[in-house]
Amino acid sequence: MLWGSLWEGPRTVLQANDLNKSHELVVFGGTYSNNGDISFNNGKNDYWLFKINEFSQIQWEYTFGGSEDEYTSQMLRTPDGGFLMFGETYSQDGDVGCNHSSNGDWWLVKTDSLGNKEWSRCLGGTHKEYAMQIKYAHEDGYVLVGTTGSSDGDIAYNNGMNDVWVVKIDWDGNILWERTFGGTSNDTGYTVNLTSDGGYIIGGSVSLWNGEFSCRDDLPFQQSGAWLLKLDSLGYLEWWKCYGGSNSASIIDVLHTANRGYVFLGYTNSNDGDISCYHGIPGNGNWSDMWVVKVDSIGQIEWQRCLGGTGYDVPRIIRPLDDGGFIVGGNSTSQDGDALCNESLQGGHTVILHRLSPQGDLLWTKCLGSPVDNSLFAMHVFSPTHYLLGATARSNGIDVNCTLKGETDIWLVEIMDTTVSILEHRPAVSGAGFLLYPNPATTETWLQLPEGTNITPLQVQLISHSGRLVYHAVAQGRFHKLTTAHLPAGLYLVRLWDGEKWLVHKLVKEH
Repeated sequence: MLWGSLWEGPRTVLQANDLNKSHELVVFGGTYSNNGDISFNNGKNDYWLFKINEFSQIQWEYTFGGSEDEYTSQMLRTPDGGFLMFGETYSQDGDVGCNHSSNGDWWLVKTDSLGNKEWSRCLGGTHKEYAMQIKYAHEDGYVLVGTTGSSDGDIAYNNGMNDVWVVKIDWDGNILWERTFGGTSNDTGYTVNLTSDGGYIIGGSVSLWNGEFSCRDDLPFQQSGAWLLKLDSLGYLEWWKCYGGSNSASIIDVLHTANRGYVFLGYTNSNDGDISCYHGIPGNGNWSDMWVVKVDSIGQIEWQRCLGGTGYDVPRIIRPLDDGGFIVGGNSTSQDGDALCNESLQGGHTVILHRLSPQGDLLWTKCLGSPVDNSLFAMHVFSPTHYLLGATARSNGIDVNCTLKGETDIWLVEIMDTTVSILEHRPAVSGAGFLLYPNPATTETWLQLPEGTNITPLQVQLISHSGRLVYHAVAQGRFHKLTTAHLPAGLYLVRLWDGEKWLVHKLVKEH
């Protein structure tokens, strides 16, 4: 772990805006507070948008909501540099004023680059809508997925109880098309991603094989199954597949892979049907494994991996890595199986990361947390070895080395792949070193490469004693100035990277 910081609020969604270039971060979370870091609360749970600098100082912050609850799901950076927040609202006043009913609508809020509200939209009907994911559409606008129980308002048709609801909107939040999918029982949409043919892939869960859909007869489903739906560019269904066993399964996140196949992350507590790797006792409702499945372009399973132990392992996020592998994030109460790292954390739910190879082999596992529950909600990948996590913290201690400001705070954590040391020392360009002068430094120091060095754009990083990246630039010549006047006194590392190898120098910053 490189560093961790806390802000008051119960849930967080990350938007990392070129952190390696600007050293700034915009965070979308939720809050029930009106003190500490939060200047205003509209009623109950609000949307909370704030920006921090490289020193974890809040630059600006805004809350959005009404007198009832608002719950966050995701945020995107918009083409004009602003932000689009996606979640749910139960209010009909304050910043909202557009809700179809008190049962809950999807709520979109668009701001400019400084967090000032520009517009908002409510999407839904008179029954409840659950907001899950938003992604950029292929050419214009956004695609959203969740669940609806309505058959009025913005929803043209409902198959029975809750349906998967997929909506495409333009840049201003106007609906271009909307589709519902489901049977006569409860069906849920959790995730959406784009496909290379201009369509969309949807993941969720399906409860009964009736209504509009008829799935496989060879699976002994008794509860819910994982459901994968392929849509064309206009949202019309091309094919669907069901996966699972005799107990519950669902898809939480899905990726489109380079070979036109898909990798999905879900959960299961079965060990029959499609599942052959479960760690716990099948059918126990208090236990589950994360379930990672690779399928081909028509949904046929190529490989699978269960991640967890004999406790409760909850999937949240899967992200692709540049080397073809995957990083999987979630929460775990297990202390065995793939979660042996949890033994030292003493708590309930901890944050857990699993690094997978392109073939689904488990390379390493990392547990993070404090003595009381921690929950992962967001992850930003800078490189295959460098991640930023957004989680919640309810106590300090162990990995949470900052002071809580409320009952549940937002916890931002930057980590490096634990299989690679941050102090790794390898030869730089042509085996040469570099000089730093003056060292110790007060206001500035210069990096100098030896004469005759084959100059190519070189990545330069300055890392604090706690391992936090505080400066990043590209050196274009033999001499490069690093400004240090704004930095606290202490020991730093200057790292030089040419795309293949590192060289590390210590730098002392004096008052």
